[in-house]
Amino acid sequence: MLEHIGTPGFETLSKADAAVCENVLALLNDGHEPLVAEVGVGIGATTKELARLLDNRGELHIYDFEGKVGELIADLRELGYENVVGFGNTRRHWDSYNWSLIKQLQATPEPIYDYVYLDGAHTVLHDGLAFFLCDRMLKVGGCIDFDDYFWSVAGSKWMADNRYEFMTEDQVAEQQIKLVVDTLVVPDERYEEVTPHKVYRKVA
Repeated sequence: MLEHIGTPGFETLSKADAAVCENVLALLNDGHEPLVAEVGVGIGATTKELARLLDNRGELHIYDFEGKVGELIADLRELGYENVVGFGNTRRHWDSYNWSLIKQLQATPEPIYDYVYLDGAHTVLHDGLAFFLCDRMLKVGGCIDFDDYFWSVAGSKWMADNRYEFMTEDQVAEQQIKLVVDTLVVPDERYEEVTPHKVYRKVA
């Protein structure tokens, strides 16, 4: 999968998220060996940089389609990174990373994550629930980082030919991560804003 980084057609997916990497590096510099979750891996640009920064310290948990997860872990193993753990879901219609997240929550009675990067489907359907599941697994003092606050289906080429078979006009036009953040995260007194529209720290 990593071979796609920097190639034509993958330009927007080829750059690691700078804020995620800076914040995880800060945890390392403070002496932590963090447990980091990345929900949605794209072509692995951020995952690769996180693995490099961690350098086999702590763990990196990745959630995405099982084929992508398996391929990305294999690529990272070849680079010497052994601390990446995959949680894959099928492409069946009602399956998603939320199934993997709830199973992980079921298996871990105490919060485990120091940092969560949520870069999934960018829909309320998926990421509204993903926030609640990640919240249950996020340590107090840990951060959740939302990708693409201003993104909308209308502004992308994604599902351009059949989007209205699955969404209403309102849902296509809506900036759905903004809706999740503004409605579920910002009013929650247990969270404080670290980076506007993006990073929120769990304080209680």
